[in-house]
Amino acid sequence: MTGHTADLILVNGEITPVAPARSGSAAAGPDGPGKVSAIAVRSGRVQAIGSDDEVRRHAGAGTRVVDLGGRCVIPGLIDNHIHFVRAGLTWNAELRWERCPSLAAGLATIAEAARTRPAGDWVLVIGGWHERQFPEGRGPTREELDRVASQQPVFVQMMYDWAQVNTAGLRAAGLTAELAHQAGSHLFEWDEHGQPTGRVLGMEGCKWLYARLPVPTLDQQVASTARLSRDLNRFAVTSLIDGGGVNTGPDVYEAVYEVDRRGELTVRTFLTVHASARGREPEEIAGYLRYGRRRHGSDTLRLLGFGEVVLYRLHDRVHTRVDVTAADRAELTELFGRLAAGGWPVQMHAHRPEIIETLLAACESVSAQTPLAPLRWGIVHGETIDPDQIGRIRDLGLGVLTQSLLRFLGDQLIGAFGAERVRSAPPLRALLDAGVPLSAGTDAMRGASYDPFTSLHFYLTGRTIGGDTIVGEENLLNRTEALGLYTQGSAWNCFAEDEIGALLPGFRADLAVLSDDYFTVPVDRIPALESELTLLGGRPVHLAGELAAGVLAEPDPKEVP
Repeated sequence: MTGHTADLILVNGEITPVAPARSGSAAAGPDGPGKVSAIAVRSGRVQAIGSDDEVRRHAGAGTRVVDLGGRCVIPGLIDNHIHFVRAGLTWNAELRWERCPSLAAGLATIAEAARTRPAGDWVLVIGGWHERQFPEGRGPTREELDRVASQQPVFVQMMYDWAQVNTAGLRAAGLTAELAHQAGSHLFEWDEHGQPTGRVLGMEGCKWLYARLPVPTLDQQVASTARLSRDLNRFAVTSLIDGGGVNTGPDVYEAVYEVDRRGELTVRTFLTVHASARGREPEEIAGYLRYGRRRHGSDTLRLLGFGEVVLYRLHDRVHTRVDVTAADRAELTELFGRLAAGGWPVQMHAHRPEIIETLLAACESVSAQTPLAPLRWGIVHGETIDPDQIGRIRDLGLGVLTQSLLRFLGDQLIGAFGAERVRSAPPLRALLDAGVPLSAGTDAMRGASYDPFTSLHFYLTGRTIGGDTIVGEENLLNRTEALGLYTQGSAWNCFAEDEIGALLPGFRADLAVLSDDYFTVPVDRIPALESELTLLGGRPVHLAGELAAGVLAEPDPKEVP
């Protein structure tokens, strides 16, 4: 027995301590230690790893010892870009269709919500699914929504392509022909009688409807955000970078801060912040620089830096070209210069070639005065990074924060750039080979699923949600590489690669015990994986199945060596 006994020991597992995201990973060199069967946790950190016999030496009278029964254990996943704060505000009012097998099944969830919720309460499905996942190949009509929910207003959004409300939703939103024409007729679908059908179009149409949804009380937002953090634990997520996003600003953060104050935040949350509206960038960036404290906060909530919207005029979408002006380039360079001089990390959204080139040119101009490598700036998305740009990205010290958006957006990208270009969108293999820091995530909740195992499946197969293979085999990752991007890779973006993303002595004990072995299960069963036990700093934040009894049981004196 050692001088300091463990609080918790897990034995008889298939534990992967570290999956290197790139050569020279700070955690464990290029390869890291192989699998081990046991891990000891003390005071929220990994105390020891090794064989069962080696680790049992850390047990004492108060140590809880849990037999994993051969289960797969991985470091807690770190989503590099997810809209957690925004989604948390309404999570308890939402239904999630990520794993719905059909439109009929999705409609059944709405019918059940309509049956159990008070009349007049909105029923929301705000993204995270795609009509191509359904055998019907489409989303719901207004008439179908009326049949399953005649009294409740219903709002169903598919990505930022469109959103559909039912008749009760039309009334609740006050959506009349006159109001629709005032807002902009192009935002709405119209029937043959010149009346709105209840379907709004594009991001601007969705934003118009958001403004007409009821705003939850602060207490509701707090309860909703806490629940979302636990739902992420169910899918093995223990840390995330919140990407801010449109429709967010300084006024949306009170709920997540209150959840943290109450000790109910069960994912380590690294915030990126940005201006709240177009035209306010210089003013609000000045405020953040003056009053913000980047990389400051608690163990579970920290202000990381600035992103994802630096200049609203350059906030692009995959299929829509942006005409970048000289004034745009000059303003972006000026804003970048202020942020760099203030020592702020920046993570900027960029899908399209013209935006990526504008971003790189601005970074090169700024780096002549303020080196960016120590600040770990990053390109978020980066699907159309050109191979010729990779050396520039490496030389600047930038990272690339990739997400599995092409699982949903593959057809749009092919339509914009052609199938051959999409085979290496983004060029993950070339970025890895060049030593560019690379990480992985989802970009959930409205644009994609928050389930990380669907993202991992895409990195391994290159298949869209409709089953089409769009990524070339030469650009696919293996299972260790993909896991590495989701752990050590994302930890680098947080300046936390020596704290999280690996299960090595001294690291925080953030881990997940999976429902099946990620490394050996058939690849098409990976999207069905979940966590049976998730620890955050050694504390159980999610329990399911047979393991729950063992984790919650009193320590067994017979386990003491």
